[in-house]
Amino acid sequence: MMLKSLLIAAGLCLLPVAALAHADHAHGEAETVDEMSVTLAPGQGAEVKVEAKQGAKINYSWTVEGGVVNFDAHGEAFAAPDKTHSYKKGRGAASDEGEITAAFDGKHGWFWRNRGDKDVTVKVRATGDYTNFKRVM
Repeated sequence: MMLKSLLIAAGLCLLPVAALAHADHAHGEAETVDEMSVTLAPGQGAEVKVEAKQGAKINYSWTVEGGVVNFDAHGEAFAAPDKTHSYKKGRGAASDEGEITAAFDGKHGWFWRNRGDKDVTVKVRATGDYTNFKRVM
């Protein structure tokens, strides 16, 4: 309680991560911010996706604790869910960051697979103009 009082007295406030906003956001709305941790056993894969409209920007970063992963940043259009668009792929990566510009209205995100012999944890963070940040696999 004392820390909160000191922050308020100093003119600072505490906001939950989801309440963060950027003044330069194209539509003047609060930008979405999400984080998630996913633990993968050896050989296991996982996928996290967002829904975004064509042209929307999704900034992301992810790191791996305990090893490395193979990854594929990709999207599937709502109009053609069996057709994918790859943004970036890699093997043996401990981290990645960048920006996805949605190529179409659809689901966009990241797939990781642990090819090592120990559990790893992937921590992903995304910000941008999207909805429905969730693990789908």
